[in-house]
Amino acid sequence: MQKIPLTLAKPGMILAKPVTRPDGIAVAAAGSELSQNILDRLDSMGVSHVVVEGEPVRLDGSPGGTSYDKRLERLEFLFRRYPDDKWMGQIRRLLDHYFRMKAAASAALFEAAKAASQPEPAAAPTEPAKTKDA
Repeated sequence: MQKIPLTLAKPGMILAKPVTRPDGIAVAAAGSELSQNILDRLDSMGVSHVVVEGEPVRLDGSPGGTSYDKRLERLEFLFRRYPDDKWMGQIRRLLDHYFRMKAAASAALFEAAKAASQPEPAAAPTEPAKTKDA
């Protein structure tokens, strides 16, 4: 789930949380698929952010899905006060593994999407099959 500016929301994204007015009334339910009409309506209502499923937008400027690499970098800092605590060490290792797997999956999805968007090279012309004239 990711909170993104409405300007980055695209048709087809799925809301992870309902969008509500300032008085608390829901104007779009969680699980709703965004369409251009809904995006325009939310914009006219002054909605600035929406929470969508997954992490379709990389907010640190790089293309792709998530910032798991940045989360990995922060683990050392976050667990700095517990160098000898076995329980906290186990949690840190689990988080490290989780973020590495998510980063790898995200990179694989990004590469697959990039490969799918590139046009296929034109096939080399082939010579017609030669037939035997009897």
